[in-house]
Amino acid sequence: MIFLFGVLIFTQCKKETEDWVFCNCGIDSWVGEYAGNGNYYKDEEVDAETVNVQVNIEQFSPKNLTISVIAPDVYSQTFYGIKDDSTYYLTINGSNKSLIMNLKKKGSELKLIGTAKNFHWETNDDSTFLVTDKTLAFDVLQQP
Repeated sequence: MIFLFGVLIFTQCKKETEDWVFCNCGIDSWVGEYAGNGNYYKDEEVDAETVNVQVNIEQFSPKNLTISVIAPDVYSQTFYGIKDDSTYYLTINGSNKSLIMNLKKKGSELKLIGTAKNFHWETNDDSTFLVTDKTLAFDVLQQP
């Protein structure tokens, strides 16, 4: 009985052979077409709409990227950013939009996890505050 219990414990602790890990990769690894799913939020809504997402990353100079983030019929935005290191993340902040992405790998597969936002600033009396217009949180795999 004790033997059977021990076998059960060790079979439940079996680790997957490979997990997604952060990819401290050069700019070349980021370039490509990605597809997957995301959650779209309009204005300050808390209920998400599940959408298909496409991300296309192109390199137009040694350290510069053009990133198109598209969820058909609800979100489409192009970002321009600099990638001059091999960290696993990329952050682009603008006056009315932002993009934060992490690159992960599992074997030869690559995955982007990120959030794109559009916002504006409003002034009320003596204060200025940020108002979120659109948010798209996504998880997309690089396409072959």
